[in-house]
Formats: sequence, C-alpha cells, structure tokens
Amino acid sequence: MSHLEENLRALAARHPRLAAEIAAAAPLPSLPEPTPAGDPTLTADGVLLHSRHDPRREAARWAEAQRERLGERADATAVVLGLGLGYHLEALAAAWPGPIVVVESDRALWRTALAARDLRAVLARVTVAEEPLAEEAIDAWGVPVVLPHAPSVLRGQGLRALGESIAGRAALRGLRLRILVVSPLAGGSHPMAGHCARALTELGHAVRLLDLSPFARGMEAIPGFTPRRAARGAVEQAYMRFLGSGVLAAVEAEKPDLVLALAQAPLDAAVLAEIGRRGVLRAFWFVEDHRLLTYWQNVIGEYDYFFAIQQGAFLDEAAGRSAARVAYLPCAADPAVHRPLALTAAERAALGAPVAFLGAGYRNRRIAFRPLLDLGLKIWGTEWAGAGQVEAAVQRDGARISTEDSVRIFNATRVNLNLHSSTYVDGVDPRGDFVNPRTFELAAAGAFQLVDRRTLLPPLLRPDEEVATFTDAAELHDLVRHYLAHPEERAWLAATGRTRVLAEHTYRHRMQRLLETIAAGDHERLGARPREETAADAARREGDTPLGAVLRRLSPATPFTLDGVVQGLLHRTGDLSDPEAILLFLHQFDELYVREQRA
Repeated sequence: MSHLEENLRALAARHPRLAAEIAAAAPLPSLPEPTPAGDPTLTADGVLLHSRHDPRREAARWAEAQRERLGERADATAVVLGLGLGYHLEALAAAWPGPIVVVESDRALWRTALAARDLRAVLARVTVAEEPLAEEAIDAWGVPVVLPHAPSVLRGQGLRALGESIAGRAALRGLRLRILVVSPLAGGSHPMAGHCARALTELGHAVRLLDLSPFARGMEAIPGFTPRRAARGAVEQAYMRFLGSGVLAAVEAEKPDLVLALAQAPLDAAVLAEIGRRGVLRAFWFVEDHRLLTYWQNVIGEYDYFFAIQQGAFLDEAAGRSAARVAYLPCAADPAVHRPLALTAAERAALGAPVAFLGAGYRNRRIAFRPLLDLGLKIWGTEWAGAGQVEAAVQRDGARISTEDSVRIFNATRVNLNLHSSTYVDGVDPRGDFVNPRTFELAAAGAFQLVDRRTLLPPLLRPDEEVATFTDAAELHDLVRHYLAHPEERAWLAATGRTRVLAEHTYRHRMQRLLETIAAGDHERLGARPREETAADAARREGDTPLGAVLRRLSPATPFTLDGVVQGLLHRTGDLSDPEAILLFLHQFDELYVREQRA
C-alpha cells in the first residue's frame, strides 16, 4: 500500500472528488501478484488484466496498435476504456503525444491500482472522464477515438456501453437522421411511441410518428366475423399483413434512415426483411416482460438493433438468436406530459384520494389491494370486472384512462400505489426485475408512490431515498398509513425522485442512448448518405437576402424544405413579414394544386 497516498495526492490535484471517493473505497478482494520481473499483475472478477510474464511488453504492443488507429489527426483524443494497473496507459503516453482520457468507474479497482504501482506520471499525463459522462465533456474532446483495453472491457463494469456512448455521440455530431417511429395499435407502449417521437425531434432529427391507433377498432371488430378462434386468428393475421403493407408504403414515402418500432408494432419478419432490403436500419424497443410475451423470438432475427427493459440471461438469449446489437434500455418519463399540475378544487375532489392505483386488474393486484379499502382506496383502469370486494373501489366503471387524466390522478393522490403486474404470484413477484414506465412517470409528475422492489430499480432510483418501496404486499397497509400520516416524508421522496428522473431518466435520455448505440455501430453507413440541408446551412449561403433573414429566425435544425420552413414559421408569434407570407402562400398552392400530381 506504499504508493497509495502519493498517487491520491497526485490525482487530487486534477480530480479532487474522484480522489476522495477512491480514498473512501475498499480495494478489490483479489490482490496483485508479482511477475518474474517483479512487476505486479492483477486478476479481477476472474479476468487477468495484464500478462503474468511481461505486462510492460504486452502494453507496448497494445499501444503500437492503438497508435496506428489514432493516425496523425491533430484534433483526435485517445479515449481508453479501462484503467487496469496502468501499464497500457504508460505505453500509450510514450507513443502518442496527443490528449488521453481514461474511462474507469470502478473505485475498488482504482484503489487497488493506486496502491500497487507508482502512477504519478500517468496521472499527470491523462485526464480521467468525470461521472456521469456529460455530453459537453465528450464534445470538448474533439474527435474521440475509443481504444478498449480488452481485458477491462471483458470484465464488464459498463465500459462497453460507455465506449459505445462516446463513439456514438461523436458520430451523431452534425448528423440529422430521418426517423420513422411505428406505434402499436393500442396498449401501454402506444403512448410511449409518441414520447419517443417527441424526444427524437427535440434531439434535432426529422421524425414522423406512424400512429396506428386508428386501426385498433378494426382489430377489435374481427370477432364479429366468426365465433371460431381459429378462423378469427386467420383474419387477424390477414389484417396484420395489411397493416404491414401500410408501414412499407410509409417507408417508401418517408425514405427514413431508421425505423424504430415499439413493442406490439405490427411488423412481422417478412415486412422487416423488406424494410432491410431497402437499406433502412431497423430498431425495436421491447418494453415488455419476455417471460410473458415471446413473440420477439419471431422477429428479432430481422432487426439490426434490439433494446429491452430486462438484462442478464434474457439479453444473452436474445443475442444468441440474432446478429442484432442487443442492449438494455429501461423505461422513462416525458417531462412535457408527466409533470406537476395545479389542479382545481373540482379536479381534486373528482380525481383525488388518500391512496389510489391506476392500471389493469391483474390477479396479484386484486388480492394485494383488498386490505386497503378502509384507507379510502380508489382504483382506475380496465380489467377489474369480477374482482370481488375491490371492485367497489373501481372508478368510471373500469373505463380506460387517458394519459392526461392519468397525470391529474397522480397529482391528486396522496399515496400512489405501483405494484408491478404478475399472473403467477399473489403479491410481489420475487423474480421481478424490470421497472415499469409508471415508476418514472409518477416521479416526473412530482407524485408520491409506493413501488414494489425490483432487482433493476436501485441503479435507477435509490430505494427509500428517491422512491418509497415495499417488498411484500402484507406491508402495504402499514406503509400506506405511515406515509399518509407523514406528508413531509412524502414530499421529500417525491422531490428527490423527480430530480433524479429529470436528470437521467427522460425519453430524451433514452433516445440519445439509442441513437448513440446505432451511430456507434453504423456511423460509416449513416455518414455516407447525403446530408439534408438545414435552415442554418441555407441561411449561411443566402447571407443578407430576405430569405436569409427568414431562415435565421427559425431553429437552426429546421429542414430547408418548403414543409420544414413553413412548419417553423407556424410556431412563431407576431406579424408575418412579406417574405414569410409569400412562403406560406407557396406552401398552400403546393398542397392544393401541385403535390398530388407530383406524388
């Protein structure tokens, strides 16, 4: 441990917060081992991080290969994934004169490494990536060239995802994608499609939401043809093929770079294959429980990117079934929708309650909520018929609740219940892993909630620090009574939860991560396509002309098309200038007389 104090002092000169965190951390349980030459090496989590024979020679060979990747670009920054014991960083610093950034989040590894070797020269030469990794920091690196230290990445610790985020962020710089978002007909993922489309638009991309909800009534009407299940199934399959043909027509019209489908979108393998043949990237966000819904197995082979809200063995299985890049992408909230509201007295009277639940009437919820009837329970949502005594608490005769009313209910309720559904457990599912959208939506709305503990919850929201939790349905009655009697605790948890969600768990965060993953994998393909001219591009070319003046008043990312410019004008307030009026007239003339002939 003789090097630790001096290394920490050197690190603190540039990264004082990191140095303090490392000083407070425990080292790895595995100890460094000496090589024949006396240099230490280390095995962490079963992965040998450096050679047992000659780690310095091994590091020199690695640095030589990375030096070729870096080339002679003056604006390049070497971004090394993994600290190890620093041999590879020393070798790269000797071979590369440009800036070096090291990405390493494991504080235990940091402490072990700083105690094992004198790394003061390395710490003076490299910059440590701050956490969480901010977009501004990546932008400041110029052209980041991600250099994985393979053993460190193999060990895990999220380094692969961080490297992908860095490379993707750089690849997206100045890239405006055309994206078609395909919604399902109905269900919980339908509003998510709209949230995704809005977030992608805010990120500066040209987005069309293909909202298929008008076709839901057609699917609902199919049982009117026949009572026979097999016959109905054949009609449903034909209807889905019809919808797939419609999606192909939209792809032909939009010519997107990317099709993003939400769970239950009517895209079968044949339609997806045809989209791929047209050179369009295909991504799927599977926001459902793979244990209950297995249809993903039939389509994953035709996707280029597959994102899921579950991890572990499921992602391994998904990766084994397809060449698609498979990644974890949890649910989120839309701050434009899920937000605190100032409700009227009438709204609070109609929608408020001491304790309430909004969602479908799964068996575990019907059983778990029975003891709460004496606390003023209200239940909102569908599929509660035949729920026995809790049916008396169901509002609006079990009608579907709109997104707008859902947010009002969240705001009007003192204790919002959030019990994840289960069809095979009476109460809290002990295998429960993914975190549902409602968790983030309630938090973003500034509403207090009680949510059952999930294995993937703690990295997203800290239990009982940013969200109140329970582990067994038997706890619910006492916990609800406690929180009803302690409004200050409710307010504190609601506020801390909202702060965390707005900082890290919005659809904008998720769509940025999704696009970074896609850009990291397909940056050459996306970068090679013709770049769509924006209002900012055209304004620079037009200079001080009347059109240039109009374009400078628009958002810089506005597409320089007649539709794009007019849509930008419609969002402005105030009187129209003569050039703006002319553009609006031309757009109207195009719609009335020209567009149909051109199509």
